[in-house]
Amino acid sequence: MKVKQYINHRFESSCDKTPEYTAFERQCKKELKAMCKEAGLNLHTFNGSHFEWSAVLEKDGKFVYVSLSDVRFWKDWYNKVLIRTMAHAEDWHGGANNYCRFDEIGDKAASLLERMK
Repeated sequence: MKVKQYINHRFESSCDKTPEYTAFERQCKKELKAMCKEAGLNLHTFNGSHFEWSAVLEKDGKFVYVSLSDVRFWKDWYNKVLIRTMAHAEDWHGGANNYCRFDEIGDKAASLLERMK
């Protein structure tokens, strides 16, 4: 199933990752890698978590942080993905918060990186 097909999907809540969420997370990573490749970026890290994930994207030593909120409770997760610049690969404070749709991550990241000095 493509990530977009999970819009309005109700994920089963659990104290552990469910097989359903694990499949969703795997698809997110796959599509994120494809977006990165198309935008000339590298997927530096992908951090799966408990019904949410984050990633660090890189191009020419510049970094962008991406975060998808808990899909069980954040119903607009597809349309409001957090994305911000980073001073380095472990800058968890980062630049100003920006948001984009899931399918716009690659383009938005490339745009943010182009504006970095």
